Amino acid sequence: MRRAWAMTAAALVAGCLRQNPAFDGEGGTGGGSGGATTASSTTTSTTTTSTSAPTGTTDASTSSPTTSSSTTGVLPDMSSGTTETTGAPVGCWGLGVEDWAVESLGLDPPGSSPMLSPDAETLHWRAFLGGQWHVVRSVRDDPAVAFPAGASVWPSSSFEADHPAFVAATQELFFGGNGDIYVLPRDGDGWGVPTVAGGALAFGNRVESHPNPTADGATLLFQRDDGPAWGQFQLGFKFWQVARDPQVHPSFPDVAPVEVTPADPGFGVLACPALAPDGLRLFFGAFDSEGGGFGDPNDGRAGVWFAERDGLDAPWQGVTRSAQLRVPGFVTCPVAVSADGCQLTLALFTIGPGTPESRIARRG
Repeated sequence: MRRAWAMTAAALVAGCLRQNPAFDGEGGTGGGSGGATTASSTTTSTTTTSTSAPTGTTDASTSSPTTSSSTTGVLPDMSSGTTETTGAPVGCWGLGVEDWAVESLGLDPPGSSPMLSPDAETLHWRAFLGGQWHVVRSVRDDPAVAFPAGASVWPSSSFEADHPAFVAATQELFFGGNGDIYVLPRDGDGWGVPTVAGGALAFGNRVESHPNPTADGATLLFQRDDGPAWGQFQLGFKFWQVARDPQVHPSFPDVAPVEVTPADPGFGVLACPALAPDGLRLFFGAFDSEGGGFGDPNDGRAGVWFAERDGLDAPWQGVTRSAQLRVPGFVTCPVAVSADGCQLTLALFTIGPGTPESRIARRG
């Protein structure tokens, strides 16, 4: 049974897990090639549309999602986003955590959870269109230019479709929703049926979110609400990791996950993991421990931290925060990073009433 979440911690667990402005797009219900949605309809206020972190209790026995089968349209080419995982990309990983230029990331149609592909040429996000959640996809030919308007590639009547991460190597879409992590396989020209990504041991009865698959689909890092409470927050979070052989297991084996929470060198609560495609580097959101977790949570103390490791089974090292990637008036959480480490998508939101924003940070 899902337990009640406190309002302040509820916003943090999701980063941008609040419902986006409702938007009735034309052609938004088409599958795959789906018509590009337009911004002609009325939006609703984002201050009253929190969906993933309700203040009441969400019981799994009463909130089973509607199973959505394949769509009628033909999927676009989903091959963009692959990356070579046999060697670590050089790119911008040698640059410091302060060498960023941050700009607004316009999502058309409006949405949240902008998941960047490893090659930084494809962006998936979720949007609430015509009364249901959609996964929207936008492709650009040049990582230096802005993303064009996106098109719906998968509509669902009840899945929240948060942090939609498409793995080109296995033709799977991972996303969070209803307290679990789901995987949606591509089935020919349409989608299969979304199922929980693993067994009860891997994904139990706690709230799991923020799926972060590696580019080869063999490792999945995610967030769970089982960390210690801190300051004014009524719950905390840990990061967990499961592994599989994608050629053998269509889902992750029913084994207990391994905890991979970075050691705390000066933060009191963490959330919002953004794993590099090779699995060896991690951005995440966290509050500074100064103040003991009390005071205004939107004063800019919650920003982006970074860690790296020598292997998928090695501990995180060099945990450090970026003084640049934090904004007064917001909580700043990373969402996804490119394989070369040169681009990082960000979610900015407030704990309490406020309008969330999406931004992209570039370096190199």
